[in-house]
Amino acid sequence: MDPFARRKMIAQVQVEQRRLLPEHEEATRTTIEMLRTSTGHDDARLVPCLNLAYLLGVKNTYGDDRLMALALSVANWATTAVNDLARHTGRSPQQIIDQYETDIIADREDLG
Repeated sequence: MDPFARRKMIAQVQVEQRRLLPEHEEATRTTIEMLRTSTGHDDARLVPCLNLAYLLGVKNTYGDDRLMALALSVANWATTAVNDLARHTGRSPQQIIDQYETDIIADREDLG
């Protein structure tokens, strides 16, 4: 990315962070609620449906800003979870992500 485009992107990120900050607390609560609902199911096919229901509920009830704040919250939680798992297993975060990616590819091949 050229330096001008990089500065422009950083400025946009800073503006959006400030704009979405009031949504942060509610997005965190919704993330916790969504994770409590979505985790621990034996049927992995149910998880995307439950998560999508939460996302659509937030979008339809509160709009795109709250949905963006929720997406940011979930991404932050996912990053933290990968870092924690890496630390506890002695692997790098990249190795954790590579393993998930490999598993997804293998699952896709099994279905194909």
